[in-house]
Parts: sequence; C-alpha cells; structure tokens
Amino acid sequence: VTYATHSPYFLEARHFDQVRRLTRSSDETPVVTVHFATVADVKAKLSGIKSAEKVDRQLDGMVANELAVALFAHRALVVEGTTASSVFYGIGDKTSLGSLEAAGVSIVPVGGKTSIPLAHAILTLIGIPVYALFDADGGFAARAKDKGKQQDKIEDERKAHIAANRAALKYFGRTEEDFPSSIVADEVAIFEDHLEAFLAAHWPEWITACDNVEATAGISLAKNQLAYRTATLEAAGTVPETLKKILTKAEGK
Repeated sequence: VTYATHSPYFLEARHFDQVRRLTRSSDETPVVTVHFATVADVKAKLSGIKSAEKVDRQLDGMVANELAVALFAHRALVVEGTTASSVFYGIGDKTSLGSLEAAGVSIVPVGGKTSIPLAHAILTLIGIPVYALFDADGGFAARAKDKGKQQDKIEDERKAHIAANRAALKYFGRTEEDFPSSIVADEVAIFEDHLEAFLAAHWPEWITACDNVEATAGISLAKNQLAYRTATLEAAGTVPETLKKILTKAEGK
C-alpha cells in the first residue's frame, strides 16, 4: 500500500524509515530526488554521541506528531520545547500572521536537549535543511536552590546538563564544554542559560505581554504554551537581534 499525502496524520514519525520524501528542483529541466533515512543511517550519524540502544529508546519517546509535521516542511528549526516554538512562531507573526508556516518553515519541539541530535539527524538524512537551538542551562543551579532542591539532586542535575551539552556540541562539531556560552553559529544556536532568561534580560516588554495575556484571558501561560505565541505577537519593543539571527538562519537566508 502506498500513500501520497500532505497530511501528517498519515505518518508515524517512529517509522520515518518507511517514508519517502520527493523533492523537485527549480531547474529549467526539473529533477526529482527521492530522500529517505533508515534507522541504521541515523544510528551511524549519531555514532559516538548516542548508543544504538539509546537511539531506539528515544525514538519511542519522541514527540512524534511534531516530527511528522516537519517531514512536509521546506526547512525546520529544532528546539527543546513548546515555549521556544511558540515564541519563534510569534516573532514570525510580527511580519505577517502565519508567515513561517506559509514559507514552509516548521518549528519542531522535541521534548528536551537530549533529543536535539536525534531529531536533527532524522530530518537531515531525509533531506530537510535543519537549524537547531538548545539551552546550555548555565543558571540551573540558582533556580534549583530557589526551589529548595537538595544539593545531591542539584549535582545529579548538573551532571545531566553537562552530559547533554557535551553530546550536543560534539554532534554539531563544536568544542565540547560543560556549559557553553551563547552563540549563533551556522548549524546551531545556543543560549548560555535558557530562552526565558534571555527574554527577561533583553526583551522586558515580552514579560509584560505575557502578564497581560494571563490577566486578560485568565490563564496560566505555563499550562497554555500556545498563548506564548499571542504574547510574543503582542509584545512591544524591538525583537532582540539574537532572535532575529536565529530565525534568519532557520529560514536559510
């Protein structure tokens, strides 16, 4: 049975190896190329980053519906969570509503930093240009202490962040560090702490917009991530250059 469709509901991202993606060039004589990726290809691309067993486990836990949507995209921006995807979609909306979707750019939240290399590998191998963004979480310890976490739990969290940061840096061919500094590079962007901390420091009007949306709608943004898109669209002030650069990279400009 063969399905030819533009609906992600016909796809199971866990079985991406069964998908064939066809692209047609814009040459005078168009050339059609068939792209596909096998699980073995993905494991090979992640060799030295993740074990084959860990790849299998992560494939089962991946945010499958988001990855399925990305399989139809012209380009993809892979991020950790839905807050980041909503913020960047909201920035795109400032140009015109739905401008990123109209341009074929899909922003894919993968459920955490540890899944960034896997999602990037799958989409790249299947022929989709991908840009990635992750948080180095350099300020995690202060937040953990504020929440009253015990020191042993903080140390466990530190080790997890270091391992995830080093794995992601290695995958993208960058110098491995425990907690890297912020950068917008050719294939990946990094926040030295996390997106929310960056926004609080560089775009205070965004915080105000979030408060206004919560007050007006009577909701908690922490439980309604898509409302971040509305808050971002409505935020006054100037969008920070770093965010503009990330979006420009994701759009392939």
